[in-house]
Amino acid sequence: MSDRQRPVKYRERAKKTLLEFQATAWLLYFYSLPFLFAALWQLISGHLWLFLISFGCFFGVLLSAVWMSKGRKNKHHFQKRKYTLQQPFPLMFLASLSLGASAFAGAFLVAGLGLLSAIGHGVAATVGSWLWYGLDAVGGSAFDEVKDKDSQTILAISEQSIVNIEQAEKSIDNRFLKGYLHDIVRLARNVVETLVEKPEKIPKARRFLHSYLDATESVIERYAKTHKQVDNNQLDENFKNVLQNIVNVFAEQQQKLIEDDVFDLDVDIEVLNTLLEKQGIN
Repeated sequence: MSDRQRPVKYRERAKKTLLEFQATAWLLYFYSLPFLFAALWQLISGHLWLFLISFGCFFGVLLSAVWMSKGRKNKHHFQKRKYTLQQPFPLMFLASLSLGASAFAGAFLVAGLGLLSAIGHGVAATVGSWLWYGLDAVGGSAFDEVKDKDSQTILAISEQSIVNIEQAEKSIDNRFLKGYLHDIVRLARNVVETLVEKPEKIPKARRFLHSYLDATESVIERYAKTHKQVDNNQLDENFKNVLQNIVNVFAEQQQKLIEDDVFDLDVDIEVLNTLLEKQGIN
């Protein structure tokens, strides 16, 4: 995979995970309705200037709701993983400011309240938004020891693969299979965290992270999507055998990292692919 392709693949995987998190700021959408009704009333009454102001306030609150929803999803994405490429844009903070400005304009220009009262409405709306929804996630990217940008991208993509495996695991009910998946996630995270501590080994781990971990994510997601569509005990048994093999490989590579051996990550990926084909999963 080229350097340009990796960030694109990372964004696609992250977007897929975000779609599973519903964070609609419904309260702000509801709060926008009085401004809409006020705008319609001003239009019916023939007050064009007040209609434009009221509709502007409605649009401002509606925009705040959209930004807050997107910001909450970004915050969820950021907090779900330890290694990220960049800090999310502070949409939640921007949404709260837009909400406060709209509330101030509505109180002062439409409702005709005094300046201090209107400012109080604006401040209350902003602070209320912070208290109800919170603010954007903050924190470092945990890449203090990894200076190379390409290595950071590799680790971020690997982290995203692990998160996607966790998401796929939620749709699998078999507790024995879930146990293997928990082991895979734990071992994969151990490998990534060890590589952060020993970034000089990342080049040797490249094939393992891009090929073996990627193949693991792919087969788990395919099984999670299809296993409920067919009643096939043999498929479940085959998948269990595949997971056992994956756990063994992950544990082996983690042990080599701990022992400071040559990190033999020149894993024959074809072995995994052949196994998947034989077990009727790939």
